[in-house]
Amino acid sequence: MLRLNPSSENRAHLLLTFVLLTLSISLYAPLQLWVLLLVTCAAVMRFSLYMNWQKHQLSVRTLNLMAVLCAIVLAYFGWELGLLLGMLNLLVMASSLKLMLLATRRDYFQLIGVQFFLLGAALVFNQNIAFSLFYAVLCLLLLMSLAFHINPSASWLILSKRVATLCLQALPIAILMLLVLPKLGPLWQMPTAKGAHTGLSDKVTPGDIAELARSADLAFRVTFEQDVPPANKRYWRALVMEEFDGRSWQVHPYRQRITDRFWRSGLPFTPQVSGANYEYQVIAEPTQQSWLFALDTAVSQDQHLWQNHDYTLQSRIPLQSALAYRVTSYYDNQLPPALPQVDGRLNLQLPEGGNPRTQAWATELWQANPTPQAYIRAIASHMRQQGFSYTLKPQPMPVDPIDTFLFEQQAGFCSHYASTVAYLLRLNGIPARLVTGYLGGEMRTDQYMSVYQYDAHAWVEWLSEDGWQRLDPTAWVAPMRIQYGLEQAVAHEQSFLADMPLSGLRGMAFFQALRGWLDDMDYLWSRWILGFDRKNQQDLLKALLGDLSPAKLALFGLGALATIAMLLALYHIKRWLLVKRDLPNWYYQKALALLAHSGIKRTKSQGPADFCAQVEEQVPPLSAQHFTALTRCYTNLCFRPLPPQQHKQQLRQMRDLLTKLKRSLR
Repeated sequence: MLRLNPSSENRAHLLLTFVLLTLSISLYAPLQLWVLLLVTCAAVMRFSLYMNWQKHQLSVRTLNLMAVLCAIVLAYFGWELGLLLGMLNLLVMASSLKLMLLATRRDYFQLIGVQFFLLGAALVFNQNIAFSLFYAVLCLLLLMSLAFHINPSASWLILSKRVATLCLQALPIAILMLLVLPKLGPLWQMPTAKGAHTGLSDKVTPGDIAELARSADLAFRVTFEQDVPPANKRYWRALVMEEFDGRSWQVHPYRQRITDRFWRSGLPFTPQVSGANYEYQVIAEPTQQSWLFALDTAVSQDQHLWQNHDYTLQSRIPLQSALAYRVTSYYDNQLPPALPQVDGRLNLQLPEGGNPRTQAWATELWQANPTPQAYIRAIASHMRQQGFSYTLKPQPMPVDPIDTFLFEQQAGFCSHYASTVAYLLRLNGIPARLVTGYLGGEMRTDQYMSVYQYDAHAWVEWLSEDGWQRLDPTAWVAPMRIQYGLEQAVAHEQSFLADMPLSGLRGMAFFQALRGWLDDMDYLWSRWILGFDRKNQQDLLKALLGDLSPAKLALFGLGALATIAMLLALYHIKRWLLVKRDLPNWYYQKALALLAHSGIKRTKSQGPADFCAQVEEQVPPLSAQHFTALTRCYTNLCFRPLPPQQHKQQLRQMRDLLTKLKRSLR
């Protein structure tokens, strides 16, 4: 059976529809296309009901059939999405179906509660300052929807002022709670999503990083506590790749099994460190992967980080949202092999066949230079003398890529040089591996830098008697890349971010200043709001209290609670005093509000007696009896001088009659 439309000119439903639609559009990446289409259809249907173009809602039978079909489709595709994205799609799908059939107050409150939850879920995927402000506006619109639902006859201006006042009153309490509430760890692990990965990949084919270097997306930000490393020392390690099939490098499966075994046993690698170091905080952007970024020999005390035996760091859960962590890097520390037998065996493996010219040339070169150091110098000298060049646009090399690179094209990106040199070292029994990460970073202030995707880089580590040594073949042919960054290194071919929209504006001073200002704003938001962790909180408390003794912390907590209580009292004391000063009018206005909710509104020209007569004709006898008695008490208290005892008795009677009226109207 079709139902009559309950939403014609219903502003609460219209605002709720707008919030669901815009919130879903902002989540276009994790949501499936058919779910977005379902949300759009629901929004169009609700808007048609609001404009009275459509007279009836869908029947319950039709909606149930749609729900079954949508559930089957989601179950079919859910295996590919993963638990997190599957649950998000399910929640948005259910919200759309509920929006099509808002039949009762319960439906409305259920749906608006789900929208508040969806706003919190959206912050998992988008946490920068622009999206945070956008979601704050959506939260205000949800509050406006609630206000219109409770008081549908009020004007936009009145309810806007009321909602704004409540939000401003809640803001200092929220800030206080953010600063003083203990920072607890997550109570459960975030389910893994099978979304698209961003940034570096765990498999590299020469040319892949060149594609990544055409992106200006932010990779991570770094804030140094004191000293900042020079530009040519900013090698941000992320992944170590030890398996080479003649074309591509990837994390060795055996190394991954060893990592998983130590992971399950709860035994992280603890490197021996000493000497000078850099202390810094990294705020990594979401990548859907678990690897992190750090300099040199890095150690961290953060419990959600894991130290691998190849001197890399990784998160215990994939980065679904931005992650802040603190690191200490020892730049003069040696990197001895953590698992000597494994490190040596894995990093001497060679692919079967392929690149015959390189194999022959490596044998000749080793015979003339029979030590690792001399052999490396000979490779470097050859590349300099033969005019090898550095380019963001390398040609494809599908067959015997190292032969093609060394003896034909002699032009490539960092991954071409690193892959070639690591292979040449292995050919003559020198353990070598490929390391991918980022090189450099744009300094915004004296202590803070931004590292972008175009800073992606690959280099070599080879095993000497003193441990793993870093070797960057890119420095032989493009030293400007190491010292000044990618833009300077490829300035001769004008290929830096050439494919990006508005790339021509990069040279304009105004555009650069605006971009820098926006980056700084986003950095401050990421560090002081998203990155406000337990250590920041402890530093703040130490600055306020000195030593953090249990007694001081207890007194401070009690003081915070007392402050919140005082703020709440301050917000409500005026209204409370007004109520106490004019209780008869307050009780009477409450009764009028109950009747207005039932569709019986009093005009400004009606007196209490006239309105009482109108109510007696429109409500059941019991409700009319209660309201008549309440009106009589109201007129007695307002227009007759009563003794104090009788005055109190009439007030108590009004209070009781108000409760009875409320029950009878239900």
